[in-house]
Amino acid sequence: MSWMGQLFDTFENNISRSQSDIQLTPVAHMYANAQIEVTLNREGLFLSAVKVEKENTPTLIPVTESSAGRASGIAPHALCDTLSYIAGDFSMYCNDNDKQKRIAEQKYQTYIENLKKWADSEDTHPKVQVIYKYLYEKILILDLIKEGIVDLNQNGRFDNKKISGQSYEKCIVRFRVFGDDGKKDCTWKDDTLIQSYTNYYLKNMQADKDICYFTGRESVISKNHPKGIVASDYGAKLISANDMQGYTFLGRFHSAEQAYALSYDASQKIHSALTWLSKTKSAAVGTRDKRTFICWNPKGKEIPDVINEFDLIEDEEVQGAEINYQKKLLKTLNGYQNQFDETDSVIVMGLDAATTGRLSATYYHELKASDFLERIMYWGISCNWFFLKFNEMKKIYYAIETPVFYRIVQCAFGREKGKFIEVDDKVLKEQTQRLVKCMLEKQPVPYNLVHALFIRASTPMAYNRGNRERVLSTACALIRKFYYDKTVEKREEKDDMKLDLENSDRSYLFGRLLAVYEYIERITYDKGETRDPNAIRLQSAYVNHPMQTWKILEGLLNPYFQKLKPGARMHYKNLISELVSLILDEDERKLNQELKETYLLGYYLQRAELYKKKEENTEEEENGKLTK
Repeated sequence: MSWMGQLFDTFENNISRSQSDIQLTPVAHMYANAQIEVTLNREGLFLSAVKVEKENTPTLIPVTESSAGRASGIAPHALCDTLSYIAGDFSMYCNDNDKQKRIAEQKYQTYIENLKKWADSEDTHPKVQVIYKYLYEKILILDLIKEGIVDLNQNGRFDNKKISGQSYEKCIVRFRVFGDDGKKDCTWKDDTLIQSYTNYYLKNMQADKDICYFTGRESVISKNHPKGIVASDYGAKLISANDMQGYTFLGRFHSAEQAYALSYDASQKIHSALTWLSKTKSAAVGTRDKRTFICWNPKGKEIPDVINEFDLIEDEEVQGAEINYQKKLLKTLNGYQNQFDETDSVIVMGLDAATTGRLSATYYHELKASDFLERIMYWGISCNWFFLKFNEMKKIYYAIETPVFYRIVQCAFGREKGKFIEVDDKVLKEQTQRLVKCMLEKQPVPYNLVHALFIRASTPMAYNRGNRERVLSTACALIRKFYYDKTVEKREEKDDMKLDLENSDRSYLFGRLLAVYEYIERITYDKGETRDPNAIRLQSAYVNHPMQTWKILEGLLNPYFQKLKPGARMHYKNLISELVSLILDEDERKLNQELKETYLLGYYLQRAELYKKKEENTEEEENGKLTK
C-alpha cells in the first residue's frame, strides 16, 4: 500500500480514540497556538479574558482550505483567529498607518461575513451564534484593554508589547461560552460544534470537482493542502504546486491537476494523520536543520522506538552479560509481539524540508510487524558493546548497550567541542537515515562508517577520557556488527565479547599488545596521576606502523618495569613475549603494515581482562587481611 493509503487508514482507525492529549484533527480543522482566551455568557455578553499559559496554547480551530495554508492575502479562519481578523475595533487602535487600518477593516469584514453564513445555516451551533453576536458589536479590543490584556501607549495606540512572543496583531483568540448547565464550555473541545462545522463546510465548499487520484471517485479537489505537518518545518508542505512559470511541471502538464488531483476529504485525513504522528510517534534528528523520522502501526498499536534508546542496558559487566542482554532484548520485544496479528504492519517514514516551503519524504519503508521486531532484535544482538557507566554512588562500571544512531554518527564524523562531540546536522541526518535503512532492511553496515569509527578511536588524544571511551565502545560495537554480518551464516556459538586467546589475527594480537603496554605504565602511576601513557600518545602512529612503533614503546617501557615487583615484572614480560612470538610468526613483510579495525577489539578486551584480574587480586588481598 502507498504512504497515502497507510495514512488514510491510520486516520480512520484512530479518529475515535482518545489515547493522548494530542488528538487527530477532524476534517476542516487544525491546531493553532492561542494566546488569549475570552469567556462569554449565553447572551453573548463579555465576562472575562485571560492570557493562555504556554503549556495550554494548542487549540483545535475550524478552518477553510485557503486559511489553513495561508501565507499572505486575506483568508480568515472560521471561528478562532488573530485579533486583526476577529476584532472589529482593531483598526481604531492601529498606529497612524492608513494601509494597516484598511487591511484590518477588510480582514474583519471578510471574517464576520463568513461567520454570519455559518451562524445562519442549518448546520449552525448555539455557541457560534453567541460568538457572532458578541463580535458583531466591535468591542473586543476595548474589553481586552479593560481586562489588562492589551496595553496602549500615550497616544491611545497599541503598545509594542507582546503576548507569549506574539504581537497583538498575530495573537490568536479562542472562546469559552457558558453552557446551559452553568459551566464554562471550551469551543475547541466541543464535539458537537466540531461536527457542526465539518458538515457545514463540506456542504458549502465552492470548488471544482474532478476524479481523485487516491480514492478514484469524483470529489471536490483540494488545491491548497495543509502545512504545519512537522513543527520544525512549520511552513513546508508535502503536496504543493503553486509555480505556474513552467518550472514545476517542466512542460509536461498544463495545470497542477493534470499531474495530481487529491480530494479535499482525502487530503485532510492524510495530512491530519501525518501531523498527529509527527507529534506523537516521531523522533527528530539534528539541532537546527532537522529530519523527522516517524514509526507507527496504522491501527495505533505501540511499537518500539527505532531512533532513540532501546532502554535495554544490561546492568553490569558480569559473567554471561551478553546472554543476559539478549534475553532482556527478547523479553522486551516479545511484549510488543503479543499484541500484533499476522497482517499487522509497521511503517517508517523520514520527512525533511528541502526549502522553507517544500517538505519531502526522504525515506519510506513498510514491513510486517513480525519482521520489524525480528530486525530490531537482530540489530540489538549483533550491534552492542560494553559502555562506561556511573552508578548512583558515582562509581564506574561497564554495561552492555546498543549505541543509538545519533551517537554512532557523532562518534564517526563529529569533533569534540568543549565536553561534547558535535557533528554537522546535514551529516547527522543522512548518516542516521543510512543506519535506519541498514536495520530495517537488514543490510550490512557501510564499511566507510566502520572505517571512520576506526580512525576516530585510533586518535584518543583528540578526546577527553569520557568521550574517548564512548568513541572506543561505539567503534567496537560497529566493528563487531560488521564482522558478525559477514560470518552469520557459518557463525559458531561463542562469546565474541570475551578475550579470544586463540585468535591469531595480526591486528588482534597487536591490539592486545598495545593494551598490555598501556596497562603496565598506568599501574605504576602515583595516586591521582592523570597523564596519558605512551601507548595512548603513540596509538595513531602504532596503527599505521605497528612494528616500528612497538619497538619505540618497548624502549619507553623499561623505566616502568623497574617500578614493578619482581613477580609482576616477570608475569607481564612473559605475556609480552608470548604475544610477540605469535606476531612474529607472520610474514615479515606484513608486520609493519597498517592494522585493521579488529585491533580495537583485541585492545579493548585485553585491557578489560587485565583490569578485571587486578580487581580480583585486590579483593583477595582485602579478604585475606580481614581474615587475619
